[in-house]
Amino acid sequence: MLNDTHMSLLPTDDEVFVSEDEQEQISDKTHLTLLEVESQGQETSEAWKMMIVDDDVEVHQATKLALRSFTFEGKPLTFLSAFSGTEAKKLIVVHPDTAFILLDVVMETNDAGLRVVKYIREELKNQIVRVILRTGQPGDAPEESVILNYDINDYKLKLELTRQKLITSAIAALRSYRDLITIKQQAAQLTQVLHDLQQTQYSLLEKEKMSTLGNLVTVIAHEINNPINFIAGNMKPAQEYIHDLLALIDLYRQTFPEPGAEIEEAIATIDLEYLQEDLPKLISSLKEGSDRIRAISASLRTFSRGDSDRKVPFNIHEGIESTLLILKHRLKANEHHPEIEVVKDYGDIPQLECFPGQLNQVFMNLIANAIDALEESNQERSFQQIKDNPNRITIATTLSEDRHHVLIRIQDNGEGMSENVKQKLFGYLFTTKAVGKGTGLGLSISRRIIEEKHGGQLTVTSELGKGTELAIIIPVGSGE
Repeated sequence: MLNDTHMSLLPTDDEVFVSEDEQEQISDKTHLTLLEVESQGQETSEAWKMMIVDDDVEVHQATKLALRSFTFEGKPLTFLSAFSGTEAKKLIVVHPDTAFILLDVVMETNDAGLRVVKYIREELKNQIVRVILRTGQPGDAPEESVILNYDINDYKLKLELTRQKLITSAIAALRSYRDLITIKQQAAQLTQVLHDLQQTQYSLLEKEKMSTLGNLVTVIAHEINNPINFIAGNMKPAQEYIHDLLALIDLYRQTFPEPGAEIEEAIATIDLEYLQEDLPKLISSLKEGSDRIRAISASLRTFSRGDSDRKVPFNIHEGIESTLLILKHRLKANEHHPEIEVVKDYGDIPQLECFPGQLNQVFMNLIANAIDALEESNQERSFQQIKDNPNRITIATTLSEDRHHVLIRIQDNGEGMSENVKQKLFGYLFTTKAVGKGTGLGLSISRRIIEEKHGGQLTVTSELGKGTELAIIIPVGSGE
């Protein structure tokens, strides 16, 4: 929303960045200390940090003058000043919570600003600060090349930045920064929740009470589902309301082409053209997010199906898919490896008479172990080597020739294991993982679930350098 932003604008908003009258207001101070911090009268913790990186002192003063009364969500700006790429690198280390940077390209070298971007993104791993390149010499840093090769958020020529456009850029940068901070905080909270759930899972594994975990996940899925259903149910009428309101605005503008100075000023302030273009996209993104959470909730409910004292019909493909969705965060690409490919070869098989909750726990153990094996095999390989020979998990299901059994094979192309490890693999408390990363219970419990609870078999085939395959054979009927 734009009505949470207060700013004071002068009649020269559409002129070049700073007018002649304003130039006279700029202080004669030409010596500014390294890593200068200038607040607008409030504590830094109550202000947005904005960094100005330019070797021209007047650019610093002009920028501060243009944004001197700017506030966003009730908070002003604290200005950070650096006069070279080297100073900027030191400054961002001291102030990693900087919201956005106005960054000159040509300073002590022709690509000093681009080196700063690379340092922030690649060495400091700071993906949150918004970076706006501001250059007066575009020939040294062509826009297309810079946008393709560097993680920047906007590219402006200095002559483009009138006061109004500078304010618009500041609003966009602060909105983006605020949203990324919110996402980061939520991710940290989710990480803690997942950590707590993991610790709970270890305890439950030791006591072999997996039904308790299933009940816990069911409650979580239920709690997620209620508000998401509410949001999803209101999303369509919200889209319709917004569509109608935007259509009404267009009609007003056609009917009253000269609405008056006050309305024109309001239109400019809220950037109506951008709002009309971006608002439907925003609602569409919200809908996509709510659909995604609903899918996760459904998968959690599928994964945590409670087991009664009797076997029930179950579509094992749904169980496998719910497990993959829960483990999706471990399959995605990160700084250590590209995305782990999952190849699915599902056969035409009937529903199984089984205990779904227990069977899903087996799928979780086996697929998670396959991911662990791939991550271990990556330790001696570079990112490019992994990309050339990608990590892969293959999941195949088939029906036996007599149609009485289902075969489920989960295979990875990791390093495999020795004969000695294979012999101990299903042993109680046996693990090849580091302390704290494995309980040695997952595979032993999985074998008990398959063999004792379902009358099937769980076997392993592996060879060093050729990966590992775990195969499950389960009767289609209950056998009771």
